[in-house]
Order: sequence, then structure tokens, then C-alpha cells
Amino acid sequence: MIVNNPNDRKVILDAMSEHSNSVTRVEAEKDLQKNIISDLSDKVGIDKKFLNKLATMYHNQNFQQFQQEREEIEELYESVMTTSAP
Repeated sequence: MIVNNPNDRKVILDAMSEHSNSVTRVEAEKDLQKNIISDLSDKVGIDKKFLNKLATMYHNQNFQQFQQEREEIEELYESVMTTSAP
């Protein structure tokens, strides 16, 4: 494919520039989020993996869903792993 129309070329280049700027902002926000969790982990002594899960749960406001899924996986685990001896 070749773009011969100068107006189309400009539209494409402008869109690519805007997209690139957006990706740069997203990367910066991800770095900020990582640093927030890392600093908090150092400050309070809680493992980063738990703080990441907590932050995600807080953002999504889905604690009740988490509780329900945890109960279901516990029941599933117990039903599969708990067997009577033959």
C-alpha cells in the first residue's frame, strides 16, 4: 500500500503522533503505579503482590465478587483434593 495523497499522509502522521504521545503517557502512569506500590511495600512491609491485588480490587470496587470467587474456589479445591482413602 502506498499513500500518495499528501492530505492523507498528514492525517496518518498526525494520528501516529497522537497515538505515540498516548502510549508515552500510559507508560509513565504504569511506572508511577509500580513506584507507588513499591514505596508502600517498603513503608508498611506488605508484599507487593498483595498490595497490587488490593489496589486492583479497590479500583474495580469488586471485593464482594472476590469473596464469592474465593469461596467457590475453596469449595472446588476441597471437593477435588479431599478424598476418602480406598
